[in-house]
Amino acid sequence: MNEKHGPLAHLKVLDLSRMIPGAFCTLLLADLGADVLKVESPRGGDGLRSMPAPGGFNATHAALNRGKRSVALDLRHDDAGTVLSALAGWADVVVESHRPGQLDAMGLGYEAMKAVNPRIVWCSLTGFGDVGPNRDAPGHDLTYLGASGLLGRLGDGPVTPPGAVLSLPLAALMACVGILAAVPEAARTGEGVRLDANMVDSAMWILSEDVSRAATAPAPGWGTFSSRNVYACQDGRSVTVTSSEPKAWAALCEALGTPELLEHRLGVDDEAPVIAKLQDAFRTRPASAWLANPGLAAGVGPVNDAADLVADPQVVDRGSLFQLVSGATVLANPIRYGSASGAEASSARTDPPELGADTDAALAAAGFGADDIARLRAGGVLG
Repeated sequence: MNEKHGPLAHLKVLDLSRMIPGAFCTLLLADLGADVLKVESPRGGDGLRSMPAPGGFNATHAALNRGKRSVALDLRHDDAGTVLSALAGWADVVVESHRPGQLDAMGLGYEAMKAVNPRIVWCSLTGFGDVGPNRDAPGHDLTYLGASGLLGRLGDGPVTPPGAVLSLPLAALMACVGILAAVPEAARTGEGVRLDANMVDSAMWILSEDVSRAATAPAPGWGTFSSRNVYACQDGRSVTVTSSEPKAWAALCEALGTPELLEHRLGVDDEAPVIAKLQDAFRTRPASAWLANPGLAAGVGPVNDAADLVADPQVVDRGSLFQLVSGATVLANPIRYGSASGAEASSARTDPPELGADTDAALAAAGFGADDIARLRAGGVLG
C-alpha cells in the first residue's frame, strides 16, 4: 500500500457503502489522505463496477473509487460478523448506505460494532433518513430532488431534470462534514457516535432561505410543471417518475392503464410517443391520487416547493424545522448526531449577531489586550 499523505493521513475508514453517495463521501476522505478500505460483495463487488463502460472505460467506477483499497466480504455469510468486527476495531470511521435497519437485523450494525470499538464514528447515508414515514421508501436522485423542493427551483421555466446527479454528492458532502466534526470529539472522549445523513435533507438545505420564508410568512407556491420524467397532473401539480426498473415500470403501466407501454420502458425507450402517453395519463387525476397509489410507491414522487415542505410529514417528523429566538423558522442541520432532533443537531440556534458584536471577545480570546483592541479600532482596522 502506498503511504498516505494529507491532513487525514491518520484516519482509517471502513467503507460498507454501495453505489454513488457513499463512494463520493469516502472519495473525498481518501483525497484528504484517509486510508479507505472498501468492503465489497464477492459477487461482482460494488455496483459501480458494472456501470456502463463506453469504449471499455468505466468512468464512474474509476472516478469515485480511486485511491481506495478493497476487501471482498460477503456480509450475508454467518461468519461475516467476526471479520467485520475485526475491521471495525481497526477503523476510526464506518460509512454505510444500506436500507435503515438492514445491517442491524444482520447483527452488523452500529450497536454491534460499537461494542467492539466504542470510539467508532458510524455514518449512515440513506434517501430520506432513518426517521419518518418515508424512511424505507426507495428512490433515485430525481426522487430526492423532487421531494426536497430543489427540483422546482432549477431554472426559471418549466421544471427540467438536471443533467447531473445533485442530491447524492450533496449528501456525501454533508456526511463528510459530520464525520470530520465527530472524529476529533470521539478521540477526545473515547466515545463515538452514529450520524444520519440523507439525500432529501441535504438537497433541502440549499433552500434554507425559501423554506424559512415559507414557514415564517407562508405564501402559495404550486406552479404547473411539465418535462421529461416530470409530469403535470390534473390539478396543475407535478410528480417525478423514476420507474426504469422492469418491476416498477410494469406497476406504473398497470396503475396508469397503459398496458401498451409495457414493452417501451422509460429510460430504455425514451420515445416521444411514450412520454406523450404518460403525460396524458397523469393529467387524468390530481397528483395526490397518484401519490396515494401504493403500486406507484417505488417510482412516483412529489415535486414539492418550499411551502409544501413546511407541512410535509417527513419534514415535521424529523424535526427538520425549528424556531430561532426571534420567531423565524429555519431549516435544521441535515446531519443528526445520535438521537438528536433537528434543533439539537443545529448548534447555531441563536439569531444572527449585529455587525461586529463579537469583535472584542474574539480578539481577547486570541490574546489581544484592551489597549491593542482600542488601537486597532481607532486605526480603522476594526469596526
